[in-house]
Amino acid sequence: MRVSAGLGLGTARRDRDGGREKVSGLQGLASLDLGGAVRPDLVVFGRLGGFAVNHASDSDSPNAGSAYFALLGIGARYHLMPRDWYASGALSLALMSVTSDLGDVENAHPGFGFELELGKNFWAGTPREARTVGLGARLAYVRCGSLGGAGAGPWVGTAFSLVFSTTIE
Repeated sequence: MRVSAGLGLGTARRDRDGGREKVSGLQGLASLDLGGAVRPDLVVFGRLGGFAVNHASDSDSPNAGSAYFALLGIGARYHLMPRDWYASGALSLALMSVTSDLGDVENAHPGFGFELELGKNFWAGTPREARTVGLGARLAYVRCGSLGGAGAGPWVGTAFSLVFSTTIE
């Protein structure tokens, strides 16, 4: 089991006939990975996670608020031992919701997403506990269907995060 949390910068945008809509700013992420080792250095997992983008830095849209992305998928993580550097990737079903400053909520059609992560784990337990803490960088990309309306394109979300994690075997 691996639990991750992170902070970074993110963007959610779509093109419309009338111009571009964008929410950009700070974002936070969380994820839970459940899986097991199929080889000594290779872990296959299922991931439940997501990230939220707040419009704190800038927005092209009037009354822009926040964008929320939920991800459910599968992935793999390879550990380069004995230093325990790792690289991972996950493919996911993605859901998205946009909230305006006025409290209006719109949900996009389901889409897909992927996440790539590089990092380093540090031993944090006794040999019996098999626990590590990790520090990494994660890139997420999500593409969800249009919220509707003529001339509205799909929503595309991107996020870059500094990720903190703990793993318990």
